[in-house]
Amino acid sequence: MEIQTFVIKSLPVQNTIMLLSLGIVLFFLTRSLIKGKFKHILVFLAWTGIVIWFFNSPFFGFSEVAVSRGGIKIDYGILSLRNKTLPLDTPWKIETSPSGLLKISELYYLQIGDHRSMKVKGKRDLALLRRIGDAIAHMRKE
Repeated sequence: MEIQTFVIKSLPVQNTIMLLSLGIVLFFLTRSLIKGKFKHILVFLAWTGIVIWFFNSPFFGFSEVAVSRGGIKIDYGILSLRNKTLPLDTPWKIETSPSGLLKISELYYLQIGDHRSMKVKGKRDLALLRRIGDAIAHMRKE
């Protein structure tokens, strides 16, 4: 069977957000360098670190999964250092998380080993997470 790719959240949109965030901070960093405002340089260096940390933190889940005989490839986005290909025998499960002010609605995410997907809501998105799990189970059998 060939590679099956599943999009949990739009990766191009996610990459655009990542690059825009980094671009804005780098613009102000460059501007501070040109004007020689050294206090601002330190602030924007810190913000650059914060942006890169955020997109590599546990708060930010992967948004695309590709399942093949070679393994389970997870993609967090262009700035992430956590993009990996996991073995097919990596355990997976779908979990829920409370959402909203009163915590009465539920969000769903796919946990593959130590990696979490972006959280989604609704029956259609939950069905997508189940299809990803089914594809992994099917690929294991082949």
